[in-house]
Amino acid sequence: MDTKKLDLLRRKLDEIDEQIITLIAERQFNVEQIGNVKLSTNSPTRDYQREKQVIDKIKNHALIKGLDPEIAQKIFELVIETSLSKQEIQKVKESNYGSNKSALIIGGNGKMGQWFAQFLASQNFDVHINDLEPLKDQHNFIADYSRIELNHDYIIVATPIQKSAEVLMQLSELKPTGIVLDISSIKSPLRLPLRQLADSGCKVVSIHPMFGPDIQLMSGKHVIFIDMGNEEAVNQVKQLFQPTMAERIDMKFEDHDRLIAYVLGLSHVVNIAFMTVLSESGEAADLLSKLSSTTFDAQLGIANNVSNENPNLYFEIQKLNHYSPTTLNALSDAVQRIIQMVHQDNQAAFVNIMSQAKKYMSQRP
Repeated sequence: MDTKKLDLLRRKLDEIDEQIITLIAERQFNVEQIGNVKLSTNSPTRDYQREKQVIDKIKNHALIKGLDPEIAQKIFELVIETSLSKQEIQKVKESNYGSNKSALIIGGNGKMGQWFAQFLASQNFDVHINDLEPLKDQHNFIADYSRIELNHDYIIVATPIQKSAEVLMQLSELKPTGIVLDISSIKSPLRLPLRQLADSGCKVVSIHPMFGPDIQLMSGKHVIFIDMGNEEAVNQVKQLFQPTMAERIDMKFEDHDRLIAYVLGLSHVVNIAFMTVLSESGEAADLLSKLSSTTFDAQLGIANNVSNENPNLYFEIQKLNHYSPTTLNALSDAVQRIIQMVHQDNQAAFVNIMSQAKKYMSQRP
């Protein structure tokens, strides 16, 4: 092909790309206007029926234009998600729930602490941070919370799990006037400190945000709420998440760690084991990537995310959960049974466990 013609075609592509960006920006502006109407009419941020209509229309239009409708769907699902995120942020800011309220985040310079700081600040809370060291130019930093009057509306404990137990015990002596909120992934080590804090007359709520600090959209995400004996305090904490699309789930303290042993503990260790096998295999990562399959790519993506998380936190999730031995032993047993089936050429048993897994997964909503 003539070089000049290639350059001309590429310039044309550049022009088209600019037009696409301009149209997306125009769409986003329209999204903001829709968000304003939803706020004024108290309408929900997400409308699944409308989303289906948009996707169906896009897929039909793609067919008419000779495009793959599945690719068009994937593109617009991302566009819709971005739009929803924009509307959710807009709704959180407009809630103004934190007006004339203050919050102290202990461990506020950690990843989840920073997420809560930004989340509360967007609701117009006056946010203060306590941690080992301040960040650069951090004007809202409090070096020692035991030396100040703890009259904040919310005190969020966002420290590592074992440290959280110490902080809660200390707060039970300091007796803050606002709601004390722990966000730990494992609750068993906090049973006594939380109970002691409640018995001292403090308002206590235990929650578990089932997402990480990189989250952009809370739709489809969950926040677990555990009532430590003060229902009014629980409802006030739920109000923090009311402008979002997060699903708020009530759970008993006794049930939390047993369920989390599967939801977090098991899923973490499976992916850590997967990456350990690969990293110790002697096979080059780039070579395996070239030979990848759909299943391998999907598993690799999840495992890669896990391997980039805080290893100390992930160890605590395994070590501090009293139910971890149950799930770890069950995983070990399952692997050993599969090994035995393969060694014994027991295809029927292998097919049976996969059929059993398929039946179990079909029960999901």
